[in-house]
Amino acid sequence: MPNARRLVLTAAVTSITIAGTLYGAGLKTNKEISENSRKHQETTFDEKLAALRGMRSNLTARKGMIESQIRDLDARVQEKQEKGIGGANHEEQHKGR
Repeated sequence: MPNARRLVLTAAVTSITIAGTLYGAGLKTNKEISENSRKHQETTFDEKLAALRGMRSNLTARKGMIESQIRDLDARVQEKQEKGIGGANHEEQHKGR
């Protein structure tokens, strides 16, 4: 019987601890959400514009890098195609001899 009582007590303490942790996490999340929305509302138009311009410059830089990578890839594909065609002609010449 003492083991059953200890088991029930342990389960109760664990349940209370888990419930308290979840409740605290929910309060913290709600607080963070309200702080973020308050900060968003308090930002001025100029601050928002500056943030958007910063994002735009980052995206433009990324676009340039991706376009460069695409050009490099196209050049490599073209190189491989030219080598493949040259290799086939070269093999045909050797067969004819």
